[in-house]
This record gives sequence, structure tokens and C-alpha cells, in this order.
Amino acid sequence: MKLKVLTAVAATALLSAFTIASTSEKDLVGSWKIDESHISTTVKKVIDKAIEANPGSEDQIDAQKDMIVAMVQGIRLNINADHTYASVSPQGSKSGKWALTNSVRTLEFTKEDGTVRKDSVLESSATRLKLINRDLADTILYVHP
Repeated sequence: MKLKVLTAVAATALLSAFTIASTSEKDLVGSWKIDESHISTTVKKVIDKAIEANPGSEDQIDAQKDMIVAMVQGIRLNINADHTYASVSPQGSKSGKWALTNSVRTLEFTKEDGTVRKDSVLESSATRLKLINRDLADTILYVHP
């Protein structure tokens, strides 16, 4: 009897370890900021992307690192229940529509100009949102401010 119970518990634990956490739309709604633990890697990715787009201006971009850090720390992602969003930074606000696609494993942002960015959802809860930003090729953890 004990072996049957132990086997059932072990099988349940093993199967749940490989279950993808589901993403609920209600968990996404709210204001999000980049978690402090992800600021430095996000800043590095932003700088690398800027240097790639502007070869030869590495020194000028590196000189602006403090400003870039402040910009990344000030970013807010406001996700609304009506499937609109606003990405707010010290440089201004950009808005558009959002949708969960690919069996809720992808968070798709459609910008006002019609361009689409698809982020992979790694984790989603009422307090944490972990995405792979495909534009920056970076994993970013968002939390509520």
C-alpha cells in the first residue's frame, strides 16, 4: 500500500515538473517595471544593439551609459484589460495592442505603426512576468512597481 502511494506521489511530482506554467490574461494586466536584478544585462543589450546599429560610435554610446541605465530603470510596461498597452520611458510613451498567442506561450505586441514584436513567456504570475525579448535576445524579469 505504501509503495502504491509513494509511486503515485513520485509520478505526480515528476509530471508536474515538466508542466509549462499557464499564463492568465488577468495576471498580465497592470503596471510592470524591469526587476533590479535584470537592469545591468538589459542595459548591456541596449548598448550592444545601439553600437551594432551605429558602428564607430562606441565611445559616444558608452559615455551615455548612466543615461541609458536611468532610461531602463524608468521603463514601465502598462498592460490593460482591453488588450491595449503603453510602454512608458523617460523618452516618451509608445502604445499599441497585445495578445497572448501560441497557446499562451507568446506575448505579442502590435505597435501603432503595425510592426509586431513577439516575446516568449517564461513565467507569469500576479507578481512576476519573465519574458524573452526577441528584439534584444534577452531574458527580462518584470515586477510590479
